Amino acid sequence: MAAADAEATDDESAEEPESGTESAEGMTVIVRAEVLQQVVDQLLTVVDEAIFRIGYDGLAVAAVDPANVGMVDLDVESGAFESVGDGMFPIGLNLQRLDDYIDGASGADPVTLSYRPEMRSICIEHTNVEVEMAGIDPDAIRGEPDIPDLDPSVEFTTDAGVFRDAVESAELVSDYVELEAVVDDQELVVSGIGDTDKIETVLGPDELPEASFESDAVSMYSVAYLVGGSTGGSKYKGLLKPLDKGTDLRVEFSQEHPVKMHYDFADGFGHVTVMLAPRIQNR
Repeated sequence: MAAADAEATDDESAEEPESGTESAEGMTVIVRAEVLQQVVDQLLTVVDEAIFRIGYDGLAVAAVDPANVGMVDLDVESGAFESVGDGMFPIGLNLQRLDDYIDGASGADPVTLSYRPEMRSICIEHTNVEVEMAGIDPDAIRGEPDIPDLDPSVEFTTDAGVFRDAVESAELVSDYVELEAVVDDQELVVSGIGDTDKIETVLGPDELPEASFESDAVSMYSVAYLVGGSTGGSKYKGLLKPLDKGTDLRVEFSQEHPVKMHYDFADGFGHVTVMLAPRIQNR
C-alpha cells in the first residue's frame, strides 16, 4: 500500500509545473483585429520593435524612438479582449512583421495570440491563417520609457482630425509647427513659419470644446514626428496618423515644453498617451 501511495505521489509531482512558471495553456489571448491593429499602428509611429506585456490584465506597451524625441505609452484593458487566459507574458516583437501577419484580418475578426515559452515565439491565428512568429528577447530591445508627469499651462480637447489638418497645413511652409495659446482670446494658433511664407490655423471655442489656458505659451514641434515625412529625423509615419477623424484628442503643453496627447480607443478600453519633445528656439 505504501508503495502504491509513493507511486501515486511521484506521478502527481511529475504533473505539477515548475515553481515560478505558468501554464502554457493559460498564455493565450483573443482580441479583435481592429484593436490589435490600432496598437501596432500607434507603436509604428516611433519604433520598429517593442515589448508586449499580454495576459489577464490585458496589454501594456511603452516605447521611445531612438532619438528620444517621440514616446508612446499604451494599454488595453482586459475588457477589450474576448479571452485573456490565466497567464501573463512579456515578448519582444518586430512590429512590421506583426503588421504583415495580421493584415488579412479586419474589424471584429478574432485574433488569437498564444505564447510558447519553450520556443520564445508567439502563435498568431485568424481567419484561415496560422503563423508561428519568433519573438525577440526583451533584454535585447531598448528599455521601456517612463513618460513623465508634467504640469501643463495649456490643456484642450479637440477633434483629432481638426488638429491633424492644422499641422498638415503648417507642413506646407515649414518642417516645424508652432503652437501658440492666447489666453485673452482663448484660442490656439497653429502656425507654419517658413523663410518667406507663413500659414496659420486658428482654433477657437468651436474647435476646442474643453480648454484651460492658464497663461500664454508658445512651443514648436517637428511636423515629421506629428504627421510623418522624412524630415526632422523621423522615418515613421507620424504620431497623429493612426487617429480617426472624430476621435477626441486631449492635448497638453507649456512654453517650450513637451506636448502630450491622449486618446481612447477600443470602446474606451484602450488608452494612449504620446509625447513629443519640443524644438528649443535660440533667443
